[in-house]
Amino acid sequence: MVNNNLTQDAVEIAIAFNSYFIDSVRVLTQNPSTCFLGSVLVNDTQPVFNIREVSESKVNKVISSLKNSKAKDVFGMDSTFLKNYKESLIGPITKVTNTSIGLGVFPRVWKSAIITAIFKSGDPANVSNYRPISILPVVSKVVEKCVAEQLIAHLNNSPFTLHSMQFGFRAKHSTETANCFLLENVKSKMDKGGAVGAVFLDLRKAFDTVNHEILITKLSKFNFSPDALRWMKSYLEGRTQCVRVSNELSPTRSYDVGVPQGSILGPLLFSLYINDLPSVCTGSEVQMYADDTVIYVHAKSKQQAAQELTTVMVQVTKWLSDSCLHLNVKKTVCMFFTKRATDATEPDVYVSGEKLQVVSDFKYLGIILDSNLSFKKHVKKVIQITKFN
Repeated sequence: MVNNNLTQDAVEIAIAFNSYFIDSVRVLTQNPSTCFLGSVLVNDTQPVFNIREVSESKVNKVISSLKNSKAKDVFGMDSTFLKNYKESLIGPITKVTNTSIGLGVFPRVWKSAIITAIFKSGDPANVSNYRPISILPVVSKVVEKCVAEQLIAHLNNSPFTLHSMQFGFRAKHSTETANCFLLENVKSKMDKGGAVGAVFLDLRKAFDTVNHEILITKLSKFNFSPDALRWMKSYLEGRTQCVRVSNELSPTRSYDVGVPQGSILGPLLFSLYINDLPSVCTGSEVQMYADDTVIYVHAKSKQQAAQELTTVMVQVTKWLSDSCLHLNVKKTVCMFFTKRATDATEPDVYVSGEKLQVVSDFKYLGIILDSNLSFKKHVKKVIQITKFN
């Protein structure tokens, strides 16, 4: 049964999943008139980001670095196959890669994804209780990784860099350094007294709703050359997907928003897309790791922290609207850190008139944080996992 319709036909089920995965995003993005597109910047400042051609030795290293997988793409190929026969394929792949870079065109046949629907929880007959896992052509990931490495080098070695509070895709930064920075910062503020109020953002289908025009405009601010922008635009446009159920495929459908799910460039491009979010968070601090974002303030009391967070979230909500991104208010949570045992009252933080859920613990980048930083729940969880293994 799918959406109250009784069927055991794998193709019908695949069609239902594909329709939901694409149409649910289109509902969110059907009113782009509220978005602020801006204009592409062209300047002579150095260094300019140009996508450079690659050598066969580079392609060889990239293929070897791919994660082993037996998930078949639209061509029936997987990374294990590519690695086993790379000696015969390195030459042709290098030639196609360099042709793509030279022409500023991403091959159309590399834009087709096969989606597998993975059950989350709830009613198994409801397609909304599944999440899509995308399998892209494995050869396309070779090209993506070559370009991503060049882009990361540009960001790490030029003035056109990611925000200092973005901990993804930056040299000597990771989820570990992100957690260490947040914990030390919150702890130092707690030591001064008062309370730290934090909002952990949850964006609805964040990667899937990225507006291509806005993204290209934002990429230009990182000093992308016209040729690099043309290649990126081609990379984003004209993508298609189908859903596989029991080795049966749904018909292919196209989509025109978002960064490709399951891609190598996608998370990096999303980080560039939200890079200017901290600019609107006046009076607060922001920390980001790709789409994991926390906004926090230090105040004399929980009540004052809640008021300041409510004010900040007005600007955040406007920025999200301008960027065609959508806050999931029901999953966005608020947490207060304090040493005051007597300060048990949890004040309210509002977003667009809706009250955020206040929690006493929250899992952020793999660490379970609690309101007094005791880490008791995290330690208990680690012990349980250790015993199980």
